[in-house]
Amino acid sequence: MSNLDDKMIEYINLLDKYTSEDGVFTTSIDNLFLYRGSKPHRCTPEVYGAGIALGAQGKKHVYLNSNRYNYHSGNFMTLFVPFPLECEVIEASLEKPLLGAGLYFDQSRLSKILVKIEQEEPTLIQPEVTKASAIFSARINENLLDAFIRLLKTLDKPGEGKILGELIIDEIYFRILSEEQGGSLLYYLKHNGQIHQIYKVVEYVHQNLDKPLLVDDLASIIHMSSSDFYKKFKEVMHLSPLQYAKSIKLNKARAYLMEGKSVSETSYMVGYNSPAQFSREYKRHFGVVPSAT
Repeated sequence: MSNLDDKMIEYINLLDKYTSEDGVFTTSIDNLFLYRGSKPHRCTPEVYGAGIALGAQGKKHVYLNSNRYNYHSGNFMTLFVPFPLECEVIEASLEKPLLGAGLYFDQSRLSKILVKIEQEEPTLIQPEVTKASAIFSARINENLLDAFIRLLKTLDKPGEGKILGELIIDEIYFRILSEEQGGSLLYYLKHNGQIHQIYKVVEYVHQNLDKPLLVDDLASIIHMSSSDFYKKFKEVMHLSPLQYAKSIKLNKARAYLMEGKSVSETSYMVGYNSPAQFSREYKRHFGVVPSAT
């Protein structure tokens, strides 16, 4: 058995210890969450926040348009912006549940790590791919897994977690940026600026869900022509700008409905002038009418 296999067993045992039932759990460390699921489920639309998640056990497929990302034991997934995805749990049971841990990104902190790497290790900034993407999945390497294990171990000692946890999180950011995809992510984030530009637009979408959103208006936020912006957005996000905005609006609408808001009230809160149009698009997206949510 390899050292990586040993570490994966340790990772699974820690997650089993801290998650006694199904669900997603916050922790005493800011932005660190754990999850457990004991049942497979069919594809369901969800919005995933910007961050990294490391699979420990079980198997899950995540879809974005025609792209499938395999998220299971030994794999991790990184999103640099929030994404509307379709998620399907393939393998999970009471005896062997889906287990994993994740860390939501602090964008300002991520930027600070980028600056430090550029100052101290400029040779790491060597691109090996020709396109940037704000989402990807890959096999977990030993350095990244070891950092997550050390972060989980601080949960038993809150004081230690507050001090050492911050340092370990910085290390995790460094590992993602410098070791994955040959440092190409670091290059594009710092020098091409593609994902940072798109992130500004994504922020605007999330802050203005109650307004109609047009491609021309979104393009003006980052001072690009509509055609260049459309092309760049789809290249990085794998969705058109309006597809992205619609998915985010409808997922937010589901949250409002589950809070008890009416269909009519919800439709206006996510920028629809017509409750009938909202209901049609909601059913197309989720497979049920809003009143059945």
